Amino acid sequence: MRYEISDWMRSEQARREALFTDLFAGRPVEHLPLEIRARDDEFSVRRHFFGENEEWLSDSLRAVELTWAMRGHTDAIPAFCADVGCGCLANAFGAAYAFLGSEQQTPGVAGRVITDLEAQIGGLTAPDPARAPWVAEGLRRMRRFAELGRGFTPQSGLDAAGGLNAAADLTGLSELLTAMLEAPEAVHRLLALVQETYLALIALEAENCGGLSQMTTTDFYLGWSPPGFKGHCSDDVSAMISPALYREFSAPYHAEVYRRYGPGGLHNCGPNPCAAAYMAGPDSPVYLDLNEVYSRADLPALREAVRGRGFLRWGSDETDPARIAADYGKFMELLAPDVVLVPTYTVRRPEDGAALYDALLPIAREWARRTEFRPFPRGEENERGQ
Repeated sequence: MRYEISDWMRSEQARREALFTDLFAGRPVEHLPLEIRARDDEFSVRRHFFGENEEWLSDSLRAVELTWAMRGHTDAIPAFCADVGCGCLANAFGAAYAFLGSEQQTPGVAGRVITDLEAQIGGLTAPDPARAPWVAEGLRRMRRFAELGRGFTPQSGLDAAGGLNAAADLTGLSELLTAMLEAPEAVHRLLALVQETYLALIALEAENCGGLSQMTTTDFYLGWSPPGFKGHCSDDVSAMISPALYREFSAPYHAEVYRRYGPGGLHNCGPNPCAAAYMAGPDSPVYLDLNEVYSRADLPALREAVRGRGFLRWGSDETDPARIAADYGKFMELLAPDVVLVPTYTVRRPEDGAALYDALLPIAREWARRTEFRPFPRGEENERGQ
């Protein structure tokens, strides 16, 4: 399997990287980035995982090539994705995978490794993530993508999440939420083990994909971040806890990732009861990676939380260009000039992506004209790169 890289692709990728680098540095841009990617209708999550002919490789290459086929009508930086499911870190602790639901649903974990946190926590140790079957498979896929990309096309980290997400896989969500109130010390001891394993996994990922510079972020996120901002954390459990619990059980562990790899992004699909706490600390993210369906109602609160401290990245499954453009204009009126929103859309055909880009570009230019660009706190020192 061969991946053709042209001189035009190298020049165009440099343009896109410069656009995002300026945005992260708080410098004025001609238009806000519009991340539009393509993936055709033949994609199947189940086949992607278990296909006998390494469909995961051809699936990811096909998505990258379709995105490049939009030519200059997107600002997305095509990237590979070694997806081995969101339970791979729990797999390192002994959790087995279970495929539930539809062909398009990623596998979860079967049963619980921890049935009594307080009783079992003293006997737990941080595992070697490389010995976990699904982590090992993920690292193998990353090596294959590194060979295919030849130092040009980056790739995301594995969908490992860490933190409360992985802890919930091990204990059960309701059990974890109860323990946060009734046995906080045991929860912190579990989170310390998860964090030790997660940081070891990130280091392995960087090693297997050719270095941190070859990663979009340290997490399962295709949106590229420049050097110095590669840290990314996922925390969907934050949709169900209070800001006080977020500050105790989430923020300190996220901060370790940001201190080591740069203050990049934080993912929560939404809703966002912890919005005010996301960026309140000295070691916090520069952008929030959210889902429109679950976070749209939170935009006023998110504007106050993000204002002057970073920006938003916004994933959506909407496909109608007219509706997308109308919504994007409404978001501009709500957020400008204080907060920037970078939208992400996936289309099935390159021509659909080009049409969507052309519909959104005038709004992206107007939003950039209205925006009061300035360096973000935690940003200037990280622009040095890593």
